[in-house]
Amino acid sequence: MQFWTVDTIKSHALADHAQGEEISPGVVVERRTILRLGLSIAGLAAFGGFGLSGCASGSRRDEMGESGQLHPAATADEFVAAIMPQARALIAAPAPDEEAYLAAVTALLARVEAPPVWQAFPAGQGWTMDNIAYYPPIVLMQIKMAPRSVIHLHDHRHYNGVLLATAGAARCRNFDIVQPDGKRLNIAQGDVPAKGEDFLIRQNADTVLRPRQLSTLTRDRDNIHHVEAGDEGATLVDFFTHFSPKARSYELAWDGKPYDQAKGLFKVAWKDA
Repeated sequence: MQFWTVDTIKSHALADHAQGEEISPGVVVERRTILRLGLSIAGLAAFGGFGLSGCASGSRRDEMGESGQLHPAATADEFVAAIMPQARALIAAPAPDEEAYLAAVTALLARVEAPPVWQAFPAGQGWTMDNIAYYPPIVLMQIKMAPRSVIHLHDHRHYNGVLLATAGAARCRNFDIVQPDGKRLNIAQGDVPAKGEDFLIRQNADTVLRPRQLSTLTRDRDNIHHVEAGDEGATLVDFFTHFSPKARSYELAWDGKPYDQAKGLFKVAWKDA
């Protein structure tokens, strides 16, 4: 399975838009480049002025406004506009606090209106995905999975993310690379075991996601996952923040059988890294 690169996402996001077309309030396509004109203002207004500066220290607010009423739902573009300033600050920081950032993201993502399912399943693969919104460095996608279809074991190199279920159910298993003896890998910076060698991963989570439930991963925590739809299939929203133009996923080969069941270890190797 070939996962999308940043260039592929960009091409796909622009493919259906003509030059000069307004694709969201104040956002137009010019010379096949997305220009963000007033996008942040629109986003903050939609979220009632919700500020994200506190997420550097892990602070967050719930969905209730000062009046005690639930905030109204927001569109995907409004969500992207609201989160964009903190996304840019995150990737520019010398020591990014990804956990605090993802906590703020999940608080807002829960209020985004689920987009309609846009197409049928492709032949063979059993699942399909498409862009909801793409404004670098962040992308919001929707995944539609046929019953019992599988998104095979893969990593998220140079980016973090949130996987949110909106319909059906999907089993999500998350893993970390086990650091080899005598060597320390900087996994957040893309330093991983070499292609062609076996290595170990440790399972940290095994969760069934149902509507409004989610899973998060950082560049070096739970970064590898395996997703399997339930009997009724699943619809999921994926939110990513890219730290580098090199951001993309690589699939891993494994037999699914524990190498050390007591420790939750599995032996794997890169298929296409």
